[in-house]
Amino acid sequence: MPADSSPQHLAMLRILYGACSAALDAFRAADNPVDAQLVNDLEAMMVRTKDEIERLTARLREAP
Repeated sequence: MPADSSPQHLAMLRILYGACSAALDAFRAADNPVDAQLVNDLEAMMVRTKDEIERLTARLREAP
C-alpha cells in the first residue's frame, strides 16, 4: 500500500468502526430482536477493524 494512501485508509477504517458501533448501539437501545449472527458479525468486524486501525497507526508513526 502506498504511504500516501495510508491516512485515507485509516480514515475509512475509523468510519467503518464507528458505523458498526453505532449499529450495535441502536440495535441494543431499541431492544430490537436482531439476528444473533448479524450481531456476532458486527462485533467481529469491530475487533478486526480496531486491530487494523492500531496496525496502520503504528505504521504511520514509523514512517519518515
